[in-house]
Amino acid sequence: MVEVKVFDVDEKGIEIMKQIEKILDEVHFQMSGNRKHLTYDNARPMSMPVGMVKQLNGTYKLPVIDEWRPDLYPLIRKLVNTYAPTFDYNAGYINKNVQMVPHKDKNNVDTSIIFGLGDYEGGELNIEGTKVNIKHRLVEFDGKRNEHWTEYFTGNRYTIILYEI
Repeated sequence: MVEVKVFDVDEKGIEIMKQIEKILDEVHFQMSGNRKHLTYDNARPMSMPVGMVKQLNGTYKLPVIDEWRPDLYPLIRKLVNTYAPTFDYNAGYINKNVQMVPHKDKNNVDTSIIFGLGDYEGGELNIEGTKVNIKHRLVEFDGKRNEHWTEYFTGNRYTIILYEI
């Protein structure tokens, strides 16, 4: 049985999400170099890390997006801390128009939170056959133990996935 926690947001949360989306609309996303073949078209996802990034030598650093847009991560933290205050995280990814194939998240310590932004239709998170609408909602699930993927969508779709490493 798949365990999923859904955190619905109110108008204040939607307003924070709109601020995050506006920032992301201004960011130039590049193809991710380290997440090969996780999309249905076998392209590298258009994504970037957020929070802490583990380097090859085992140390951690802040990602480039924190230098470009220092206002972004505090908004993400404000949103998550308001609606899921006990959720622990220190890392994550921001995806733009990425349709992920079935996979498990090997580096996560525990559960993940994901939420979707944009003018897209469809794009539910499918967790081992259970489809969950993530648009303008925070959804906590175990991506390390449960295979998950993205359903087909149209439009502009951002997802922010947060977890602990």
